[in-house]
Amino acid sequence: MKKRLVTGLMTLVFLITTTPIILATDYDVELVVPDGKKSKETDAVLRINEENFQLIIEKTRFKEHEKQFAFANLKVADYSYSKKPMLSGGGAIATALLVGFIFALPFLFIKKKNHWMTVQTEKEFAVIKMDKSNYRAIIAEFETHGVKVNEVKEDEVKKDKKDKSEENEESGKYEASDSSR
Repeated sequence: MKKRLVTGLMTLVFLITTTPIILATDYDVELVVPDGKKSKETDAVLRINEENFQLIIEKTRFKEHEKQFAFANLKVADYSYSKKPMLSGGGAIATALLVGFIFALPFLFIKKKNHWMTVQTEKEFAVIKMDKSNYRAIIAEFETHGVKVNEVKEDEVKKDKKDKSEENEESGKYEASDSSR
């Protein structure tokens, strides 16, 4: 009897340790939601499951903007980051007055990075602001679920805008030369 109990217990422990348990993974993010004519960043939880992910908003005021996307339905997933000064104009003046200009000067040149992910399906989209401590893990989660995350770099955006403006100028020249005939 004792031998059967030990054997059964060992079998149970073996099955529990070798069976993959699929748990949802949660990340603290901010979701950009409409607020009248403007948009606002609100605290949210990105919950990643096996087949889909949810954006769960913590504030009841914006609950109707919660979203759920299936990984299979994603058409585009773009990652980008923006740099902004650590201190804004008003914040820089206040800091300079409080601690002195010499001590505030280095903070004027420090830039803070904001990490963004935009996901889009055929009918819906979401703009997610990620934290510097979790953006790499979130990108890795998306890629392990078969979603290719495109990195949009600032230089590429500037180059695309420049190329488009040059194309527009050239097409305008050709149209002008065609109309003079």
